[in-house]
Amino acid sequence: MPVAPSRLEAEKAELEWLLSSGALGRSSNLARMLTFVCEKYFLGQDDQVKEYSIATEALGRRDNFDPQSDTIVRVTAHSLRKRLEEIYQTDGVNRPVHILIPLGRYVPSFVHWGQDRALDIDDPPVLASSDSEQAVPSADLPAATPLPKQFLRWPVPVAFFAVLSVLCGFFFVVHRTATKVVATAPQAPPASPLQPKSITRALMGAGRKTYVDQSGNTWTPGKYCSDGDSVTVPSQKVAGTEDPYIYLGGIRGIAHCTFPVKPGQYEVHLLFAENSDLPPATRPVILSVNAGPHIDFDVVDNAGGDGIATSYVLAGIHPINDGAIHLDYASDVSLLGAVEILPANSEKLLPIRITASPYAIVDSANQAWLPDRYFIGGRRSDYPDPTKMSNHDITGYARVGSFRYNIPVISPGKYRVTLFFSEPWFGKHDLVRGEPGSRVFNVSCNGSMILKNFDIMAEGATNPVVKRFDNIPATPRGRIELSFIPVVNYPIVNAIEVLAEPSNR
Repeated sequence: MPVAPSRLEAEKAELEWLLSSGALGRSSNLARMLTFVCEKYFLGQDDQVKEYSIATEALGRRDNFDPQSDTIVRVTAHSLRKRLEEIYQTDGVNRPVHILIPLGRYVPSFVHWGQDRALDIDDPPVLASSDSEQAVPSADLPAATPLPKQFLRWPVPVAFFAVLSVLCGFFFVVHRTATKVVATAPQAPPASPLQPKSITRALMGAGRKTYVDQSGNTWTPGKYCSDGDSVTVPSQKVAGTEDPYIYLGGIRGIAHCTFPVKPGQYEVHLLFAENSDLPPATRPVILSVNAGPHIDFDVVDNAGGDGIATSYVLAGIHPINDGAIHLDYASDVSLLGAVEILPANSEKLLPIRITASPYAIVDSANQAWLPDRYFIGGRRSDYPDPTKMSNHDITGYARVGSFRYNIPVISPGKYRVTLFFSEPWFGKHDLVRGEPGSRVFNVSCNGSMILKNFDIMAEGATNPVVKRFDNIPATPRGRIELSFIPVVNYPIVNAIEVLAEPSNR
């Protein structure tokens, strides 16, 4: 049906308001996509609103764009849909026209409201016919089913608006609260091809410097990503890591990242530490690897709080036909600080070995133990045993206090968790007079008690004590959560090992 001129002008005015008011936020991709689909709609060219045309004409992709390996259009549509819902829940709630991107389509819909905030049905907006609808091959964007003609009237866009607005309205706080980070110019696409690597440790965002971490590993900046915004973060404390610099910058917005790797199988670690001061449930991240299913999570929920280092782990990742691992990332707030890609022999999680030490240790079995990480609370012991340090014993340092560890793993899966204990004060050390019963504590894992009234001296006297727990299932969020709870004096732990069980896949 042709649109009345007055209504068409109102729709164009609404598009102009969205583009000029800053309501769409920092992502230029959202503005480019909305402009493209709306202009095609105004020209009556809905049949040209397709994934390929959006990618090449609006989002700057080349003519060889392949939607199977590059999900930029689907990710952008997902974010644009949520942003529009958010706008019309808050600052745009009284706008005379609301623009929607219905699920399963890229062609926009327009809802007109009268002055009394009742739906204006003098000339109701008409959904595009099924011939011009663009089905999206994504779990997030199910293909639309053609509706009978009697239902192609004004209640359809209103229903879309009402349902989707309720689901996503709480994200409005993202635009009403200031963040502590400082945005810089968006990154440009890579100027020259990056060389394939067996191990990649990439610092994300512009302005980063090569960094050698406490394990002796080198992290390098590079132009891995197109689109998105580069962000630098003022120097600040980051909990749960010995290497805060890794988290003092990154990318946000909507970005497509390409990591050339050598043939093989890899484990991918995505590193985050939330630096904003927004309320809970407002730091959502959407990502996909190699055009796979969308993964949604909240950075603070995963880390256990603000300013705490965490990572998201993906296993069994192979490069696609172009010899690269592709990452699509979308978040208006949370920064992707770094990406680590490690070779793996199977889809099982690589071993995780952590000591309370400030630096890496290689034990007598030539196993590498990482510096302390993933902890929340507690402190490092002030009295490391010098004999153990010279021998690179993993019990040389300890974490002491009321604390917990939030260790990222693959879910679903089962793991063997081994805890290493050594008493640094009581007994032969004679730093403080004590005996069995001087230090008693509980340890819970994923909410279940695994050690109750545990006493290191009662079990091992002055010798180290090792406790192993088999078949521990990961939490649904992909975590092994260990809590150390005081009973008498403060809990203590020296090292933690997490291994995938042989049956874990």
